[in-house]
Amino acid sequence: MKLTKMSSVCFLVILAACNQEEAGQGTAPPAEAISHDLGPFFQSEAAMFDNMRNAIGTNSSDNLVKMMIAHHKGGAAISQDVLEEAPSTRIALLARRVVDSQNEAVRELEALVRTGPPNLEIAHIIRPSLQAMYDATMAVQGPDPSEVWLRKIIEHHRGAIAMSDVLLARRGIPQDIASAVLRLRQEKSRELRELEQALAEMESRRDLQK
Repeated sequence: MKLTKMSSVCFLVILAACNQEEAGQGTAPPAEAISHDLGPFFQSEAAMFDNMRNAIGTNSSDNLVKMMIAHHKGGAAISQDVLEEAPSTRIALLARRVVDSQNEAVRELEALVRTGPPNLEIAHIIRPSLQAMYDATMAVQGPDPSEVWLRKIIEHHRGAIAMSDVLLARRGIPQDIASAVLRLRQEKSRELRELEQALAEMESRRDLQK
């Protein structure tokens, strides 16, 4: 699937329409409840990827900075979405911490934005990592908003790390941007481990209940 807003929206709207049509013939399984209305995170995800796709900088490092700003704003929005789904105390705490850390990252990155004409030729450098994150996060569906959020935000953080690695592997990156990206990469790696642990605990509790 190519990363375009129109293709993702059309595909999922068609999917929802098909599910509604089937619902007229019988009761849909509870496990499909979230996917019928595209889920509580769809609008925030679609906006995030659209904003990232349109974030064009003056050079490769500025391009990543602008994409990461959109990325972190999206992570905050997705995490805010789960707080509206009456999550457990554990998930609510994690979500609030993610919101705070994403907003702090946005403030730090916005101070690094360069001014100048956009360089369209270098926009493709981060696209493979962006496409991989898009495919991984949009594929996550399920009946439990808390688990869906955990799985999505895990892929969100993995995407941030992958995009950071692409930039840090390049030569000639301004020192202030390289230092900020490296610091944020380390922070997101720590958060990722905590999120993965929370997911493992959730899965363990579910297995014990079987």
